Amino acid sequence: MRTSTRIRRLCAATCAAPLLVLAGAAGAGAATVTVPATTPNVVQATPSEILDLVNAERAKANCPALKENAQLTKAAQVFADDASKNNLTNHTGSDGSTDAQRVKDAGYNAKESIGVGENMAWGSSTDAKTVVDGWIKSSGHHRNIVNCSYVDTGVAVSGKYAVQVFASPA
Repeated sequence: MRTSTRIRRLCAATCAAPLLVLAGAAGAGAATVTVPATTPNVVQATPSEILDLVNAERAKANCPALKENAQLTKAAQVFADDASKNNLTNHTGSDGSTDAQRVKDAGYNAKESIGVGENMAWGSSTDAKTVVDGWIKSSGHHRNIVNCSYVDTGVAVSGKYAVQVFASPA
């Protein structure tokens, strides 16, 4: 009986379906996928694997492929590391920063009329396909992916977090 209870608790903690949390951001918006903080999974995907799958989805919408931008990659990595260190569950950094502020701090001058988009996944999203499939199934994430106004991106992974930032230069 005692082992059965432990198994049920372990399954509930590790097998729970992700909760979708949509959070607005400046301009186009942001979306977040989350599971309980007790999930010990680590993202095994590389940023380039995630970008390849995102660009494949953009091609279906007749959007040009996103180009990797070093400044946006820096903004994504700063936030992914912050989220991993502080177990964050929204788009606000531990210092109170927004996605648009992190992009600006990284030196990227985003076109204000388009804004900045940010997708974030954590928990049960361990490989690139799982991460991107989750984003595609979420209207907020998918809206960022197929927004043809975005031309640049940065993707980062840290611990159980994957972050993708979208923008276009001013």
